[in-house]
Amino acid sequence: MKDNKQFSVLNLSRQDVPIVTEDIKTRYQWVPVGILDQDDYFGLLTEAYNTSTTNAACIEGVADLIYGKGVFTKEEEKQRELDKIIPPEDLRKVSFDLKLYGNAAFQMIWNESHTQILRMYHMPVQNLRAKKIYDLGKIEGYYYCSDWSDVRKQKDKKYLPVFGSTNEEIEVLYVKEYEPNRYYYSLPDWISALQFSFSEAELSNLHLNNIENGFLPVAMVNFNNGVPAPEERQTIENLLEAKFTGTRNAGRFMVSFNDDAVNKPTIDTLPMENLHEKYQYVAEYSQDRILVAHRVVSPLLFGIRTANNGFSSQSEEMKTAYSIMQTMTIFPFQNLILNSIIHAFRVGGIDISDLYFEQLTPLVILSDTADDTDQTIEEVQKDIDDNLQGGEGEEVEAQMEEREDLKDIEQEPMRPSDYGFHRWYKDEEE
Repeated sequence: MKDNKQFSVLNLSRQDVPIVTEDIKTRYQWVPVGILDQDDYFGLLTEAYNTSTTNAACIEGVADLIYGKGVFTKEEEKQRELDKIIPPEDLRKVSFDLKLYGNAAFQMIWNESHTQILRMYHMPVQNLRAKKIYDLGKIEGYYYCSDWSDVRKQKDKKYLPVFGSTNEEIEVLYVKEYEPNRYYYSLPDWISALQFSFSEAELSNLHLNNIENGFLPVAMVNFNNGVPAPEERQTIENLLEAKFTGTRNAGRFMVSFNDDAVNKPTIDTLPMENLHEKYQYVAEYSQDRILVAHRVVSPLLFGIRTANNGFSSQSEEMKTAYSIMQTMTIFPFQNLILNSIIHAFRVGGIDISDLYFEQLTPLVILSDTADDTDQTIEEVQKDIDDNLQGGEGEEVEAQMEEREDLKDIEQEPMRPSDYGFHRWYKDEEE
């Protein structure tokens, strides 16, 4: 007797490891960057930040440490000028972009005679694309667009030259680290955890939809009107896969083709054993990989609690983790930003030197150290600043007071341009 019962298993969830490429063969004047031929690189990074709790905590925590308390100069009389040229909030945004995207940008505003820089504003790096190079020369400029998903419909594209290359009023200072085999863009230091960030996000979707669907087990779809030809079966399976793929549908389907309902398989449900253990393992593994990619020695540094503790006490763990984080991660980011600013000042006729970031120290470290040394928290912070910068505490304190005084200073008029970035307008009376 011929057996007309046939079924196949459809795995409705698959995630390939994303490979980011620079499309140097593009027909455009700029170089797209993303997965395959899609210009979605910055969008992917934003999504991984918005949907992964662990990734978001790490990015925000490291970005806060990069900015610290801002940039200072030991030349006290120059501090006011420094804060005027680079508004602290813009510097904070640059620090965040550099951590999240691996790239950052300043909008450089020159005076009319192009002899001195007036302002350095943050520029959304995700809105910039590098001009294509047709020889081995340097990048000449960047195209600005508010939305690169469909550039043909966007009318706000504008070309901006690289800083120091023209006599234009507005130029772009692009900040990025060296990246092997990449010329136009850099990858963030956590790029190896991109797929694990998506895994963490998908687990959240999986749990939510399992709850909404009443924790339904794996199901079987029966077709009881006969067994179709192989081509037709494949078409049906492809349609089901396209419709039900992903964690939002929480599970896999089995498809069965039968002559009638009598011949359907006797298996109605396929429960998964120890499913919660499997979820927990994937969640913990994804979290661990994200932390490793960000080089987070102690998750507690960013308010992340895990099942593993690396040190004998929380206090010792925090101190050790902070020291390693500052040396291995924070200082390189800060040096990259400082080197870019110093270069800009030299080219832009700004006489300010000895720039440094004032570090942000976790309160638990300050408190524990104060208890151990019979000092106040303020005294401990002063000692840390002196050791890191080699300066005098009174000088640092005076600079902090100077920055507070800037809040009461009337600022020169500024307004956003039609392209979504700042433009400097000189007082006509001057």
